[in-house]
Amino acid sequence: MGLVDLLWMGLVLGGTGWLLYRSLRKKKGPCGCTDCGCRKG
Repeated sequence: MGLVDLLWMGLVLGGTGWLLYRSLRKKKGPCGCTDCGCRKG
């Protein structure tokens, strides 16, 4: 594997990790937004 292949792999893995973090770890309100006045309770 060359340097370019390793860079592409790092970019893909980094992007995948960011998307997973964003979709699984972030708390969302009942309407789907991240922080707004529509939260109940």
